[in-house]
Amino acid sequence: MSRKRFLAALLGTAMILPACSGGGADGSSTAASGSDNPAKTKGPVTIEFAAGLDSSGEMAKSIDRFNKAHSDIQIKYVELPQVPNEQLTRYTTWFNSKSKTPDLLLTDVTWPKMFASAGWIAPIDEYVDAEYLKQFYPAAVDVAKIDGKQYGIQGWVDVGMIYYRKDLLEKYNQQVPKTWDELEKVSQEILKKENDPNLVGYVFQGAKIEGATINWLEFLWSNGGDVFDANGKIKVDTPKAIQAMKKMYDLVQTSKVSPVSVATSSPNDNQIVFGNGNAIFMRNWPNSFASLKETKVNGKYDVMPIPQFEGGKSQPSTGGWVYAINSSSEHKKEAAEVMKFFLSDAEQKSLVIQTSKIATNRKALADPEVASKQPISIKAQSLLETAKSRPALRAYEQFSRAMQTQINLALNGQKDPEQAMKDAQKEIDKIKE
Repeated sequence: MSRKRFLAALLGTAMILPACSGGGADGSSTAASGSDNPAKTKGPVTIEFAAGLDSSGEMAKSIDRFNKAHSDIQIKYVELPQVPNEQLTRYTTWFNSKSKTPDLLLTDVTWPKMFASAGWIAPIDEYVDAEYLKQFYPAAVDVAKIDGKQYGIQGWVDVGMIYYRKDLLEKYNQQVPKTWDELEKVSQEILKKENDPNLVGYVFQGAKIEGATINWLEFLWSNGGDVFDANGKIKVDTPKAIQAMKKMYDLVQTSKVSPVSVATSSPNDNQIVFGNGNAIFMRNWPNSFASLKETKVNGKYDVMPIPQFEGGKSQPSTGGWVYAINSSSEHKKEAAEVMKFFLSDAEQKSLVIQTSKIATNRKALADPEVASKQPISIKAQSLLETAKSRPALRAYEQFSRAMQTQINLALNGQKDPEQAMKDAQKEIDKIKE
């Protein structure tokens, strides 16, 4: 089932569901698992934890560490496919059937509002207080704070950053840019002096994918703008939003420091271009830091914050996965204990070292051993202090699709930036939030 059909279901469209109501997340009956009726359960409580396939093996090892250290609670790992759409299909089926398991789950950062609005995940305020939440970076908490209640905590995080060719900046005595205008000028200067037809200034994600929305949001936020107006209504045809779109447009269509090909590019496409030595600047995620060591630019690159507009503030967007608790679970307290284990200093430290993922736990990310084994963790710390989560919307995907389409048309030169934002607003106004 596609995300579009999921949203239709969320808004009330009838669905035909398998006969698994009240069953375990793996399709077994609750009687077989023995975990749904506390009165009849003997021995430890079993917490079913659903998460995408972890190819690193670290998730299974973490669960094993928990199970060996606890006699009263045991974790059963319900492994889901890696593809988010397929995970969403599973969750939709389970939650619409009021299944009591999985008890604990990982959701994409864009799903908490959808799940909370449907009553599928439970607030966790009774299990975590303000003092506990301080140990995490702001975006990791804000991503699941909905209508004043906390519905989860982000387990690991992606954060937007700019990769740059430090060798080229040093060669031409250029300072690391802080604003979009400076990035544009530095690109022009180096491109002129290098005189290399294969070299471009700045590559980013502009294809009709989620990356286009993310990049536009970063331009918007760095301009002091937001997608919500004073009344909490989504507004993307505001002066600041149009300025953000115009800057993206100008990089491609006016100064041409960005190639038109960004309108068809993904993070992986950008990494290939940058890794081959054919770009000065690149917007991407932390995982590129290690991957680029196997390319032509090994030893020649570094990372910097997302640029800002004059008078603005660098605010990178985040990605990643959020721990949440099934509202139908009969073991919410135990599920919260499992969640806290995964978010503990020791487990978050192991996560970074073993998988290169960026922990949301401040202490773990700042650990000296983590810094020595995963240098990108040092760079990520300052970026996470100002990072923002994408807008918490029940119909986030519909919002993003409207933005992707119009951003892409503008980058391709098929639509004026102002008109693109006005047309995006017309589509967004049709969304029932």
